Amino acid sequence: MPKLSVVIPTKNRSALLAEAIERIECQTLSRQQYEVIVVDNDSSDDTRNVLEQKARVFPNLKFGVQEKPGAAATRNAGLRLANGDLVLFIDDDVQAEPALIEAHLDWHRKNPNTSVIGAVSMPWGDTADPFLRYLRDHRILNPYTPSKGPIDFSYYHTCNVSTPTQMLLNVRGFNENFRVYGMEDIELGYRLEKAGCRMVFASDAQAVHYRFPGYRDFIERSEHAGYSLGHLIRLHPELKTRFVESSRIGRHLKNIHPLYRWVSAALSPFLALLTTWERTRGTTPLSRLTDAHYNWSIRYHFFLGYHRYWKDQKRVRHELVAPIQPALAKEYQVKAKGEL
Repeated sequence: MPKLSVVIPTKNRSALLAEAIERIECQTLSRQQYEVIVVDNDSSDDTRNVLEQKARVFPNLKFGVQEKPGAAATRNAGLRLANGDLVLFIDDDVQAEPALIEAHLDWHRKNPNTSVIGAVSMPWGDTADPFLRYLRDHRILNPYTPSKGPIDFSYYHTCNVSTPTQMLLNVRGFNENFRVYGMEDIELGYRLEKAGCRMVFASDAQAVHYRFPGYRDFIERSEHAGYSLGHLIRLHPELKTRFVESSRIGRHLKNIHPLYRWVSAALSPFLALLTTWERTRGTTPLSRLTDAHYNWSIRYHFFLGYHRYWKDQKRVRHELVAPIQPALAKEYQVKAKGEL
């Protein structure tokens, strides 16, 4: 039986997935010590062909299809297929360094009952793109990158993290009620921590997150992540102090949302010129003005999503919700390789 199961969710990223598989299959350990499980969230590109081709090359690779949408359901499907004592979650755009799995196993041997959070770097070191320079200099991986502080559940990001399989099963895996991007991994990390799982950082468990987000894409994901934060707070009200009330910027933004929206729209032509100028400056750090623009914009859209969640909850409470018809209440099941 393999010691570790690598679970990779994917959807319509066949080229990135192919590279991710190649990198995770070229480790310093024998492939007999780990398995690779890819769960396709019902892709419409040539992901199926890529998986079939890679499975012929790598005997420790297996895959399935999950029709229920969402990252949580897709990762849970991979968890159900896992045979290893440990599960390592990475993403389909993550390129593992050769010693990644060996480092995770070593940290678990020395630290039982822990989740090992690996190091993730971005390929943006020499970029001239202003927004990528902002993310680079602030070391931001996603819209809910934690602030500096001790390693805890808020660092449980599933682009590079491993956990004992039984501990994941004991807390019933990811909460599949997270409907949009973000926070389902943080929420799982919180339940794991409450169940006695410590979080440790492994600097030598390294991977590259091969992603180049644009500004518009990132602020859209920020709104989604803020929306998911609302669901996280609804599930765990005690975390409101941690993520909302303790945020000085969040308190200010709550009061000036309408004003910020109008000012941002009015300044749009100037900000476009500022961005063009920043591109001519090469890879140097951003000017203070550009840095402040990105900083406030990301946080504004994050908390915009958060407040939209609670508005939606108020609206839903005032609507009559029709009961689910028994014929439509089906369970979504992962289709393993042999059933495709």
